[in-house]
Amino acid sequence: MNFRDLLDKLKQRWQETNQKRKALIILVSAVILAGSVYLGTVFIRPDYAVLLGDLEPKDAGEIVAQLESQKIPYQLTNQGTTILVPKEKVDEIRVKLASDGLLTGVDHGFELFDKSKFGETDFEQQIAYQRALQEELRRTITKVEGVDQARVHLVIPQKSVFLEDEGTASASVVIKLKPGAKLKPEQVKGLNDLIVGSVEGLKAENVHIIDTEGNVLNEFLKDPAGTAAGSFTGTAVERQQQIRRAFEKELENRVQTMLSKVLGPNKAVAMVTAELDFNQQQTNTTEVVPGPVVSERSTKESGTDGSSGGIPGSTTQMPGQSIPGQISAGQSSYQKSDDIKNYQHGTRVESVVQAPGRVLRLSTAVVLDESIKNLDKTQVERIVTAAIGFDPRRGDQITVSSMPFDRSLYDLGEDLEAKQQKNKEQLYMMIAAAAGGLLLLLSLVIFFIRRRKKKAEPQIEETLGLSVEEAAQPADEEEPQWEIPPPKDKQKQLKNLAEERPDDVASVLKVWLRE
Repeated sequence: MNFRDLLDKLKQRWQETNQKRKALIILVSAVILAGSVYLGTVFIRPDYAVLLGDLEPKDAGEIVAQLESQKIPYQLTNQGTTILVPKEKVDEIRVKLASDGLLTGVDHGFELFDKSKFGETDFEQQIAYQRALQEELRRTITKVEGVDQARVHLVIPQKSVFLEDEGTASASVVIKLKPGAKLKPEQVKGLNDLIVGSVEGLKAENVHIIDTEGNVLNEFLKDPAGTAAGSFTGTAVERQQQIRRAFEKELENRVQTMLSKVLGPNKAVAMVTAELDFNQQQTNTTEVVPGPVVSERSTKESGTDGSSGGIPGSTTQMPGQSIPGQISAGQSSYQKSDDIKNYQHGTRVESVVQAPGRVLRLSTAVVLDESIKNLDKTQVERIVTAAIGFDPRRGDQITVSSMPFDRSLYDLGEDLEAKQQKNKEQLYMMIAAAAGGLLLLLSLVIFFIRRRKKKAEPQIEETLGLSVEEAAQPADEEEPQWEIPPPKDKQKQLKNLAEERPDDVASVLKVWLRE
């Protein structure tokens, strides 16, 4: 059968199909065709990745012009500030742009000294060294996990023969974090040590690391827990404020860490306000304690009294008077004792000095994300109370409330990760839809073939006088003899039937041959 006969046969079958079946076949074919086209574009188009982001319009225009001149496909997003190129060519294109001097945001490191300049002054060399060192530090900082971009500013004083004329080295670093990223304390400490070790004469207290939101990242390194005692500088009031803030931050970190482990990250915010007493008090106490006996004397005396006397009165006491005495009728006895003990008493002197910084009052506020399921604020309040050392006798206060959090910053990072996952899911869904469409089309074809076969069986039976089931019986069984009428109009019908159902007609002929 040639192609023309096959085409005529398909055309004939299409004409014999009713309108509903035609509409269904067209719909299924359109779905399969659309799915095939989409899958083809997905598999054929390249996977794009970010080449450069946060570009100025001028820089973006120069880079786009360079890409167009080299016929490199690209895409612009974020209102033209981000350039996307095929993922497998990102490194190659970046190297080309760097060689052409168009890679914005990237300065030269120690490559500045690859070529010496004739007549360069010491000042120019100092500036070149500072630029190179800033760029080298920037490259190293951007390699840290979670850091997207960085900017380093160094102040390197010129050396002088007089020490008092030399300035103080300092460093300021601005870090742009990736969406949803947060630097760990050990990462910040590592960056701080890196900068201190890279700049000659730089001290740790002169390093300032902040993010693009203005948060000081290395503030905890200047607290007593991170540096030696006596590291607080400034006036007495400033030192007191630093000590108070360090104490508050320690309590906040303790509560924040505990709630993050219980509720999950970015689900709670804690703030503590402390009132400290910086007055120094000294109390002296003197106490007398009993000592040992150093001397002891004991005297005892006893006797009798037998003397007589005159009549008492004033007359007997006058001179020149003689009064006859009276004799006592009896005698009296007496006893006398006297004990004396001398002790050496001791003294105990106690001096108590109360150090400044005594806690007078604590006020704590905790805000929980409203999206937390089965939130028990009472239980959270009890946990926070125990964590900060809550004391109602001091008048401490604690407030725990819940409200919806603004998660746009965190959702941005999650969207970037979920976007790729969503694209993969869409691809899998399209593949599944295409496979389902093919199965549906195949099922329809099988259904039409079976239905057409069932419709053709009565025609064969009517034309040949023999059913298909009877024609398929074994030859050893008795089969009735059938006479095939040869009317002229039946011959054309039989011819058409043989063309449409050759297998069924062949089975009938085999029965005839066996007979």
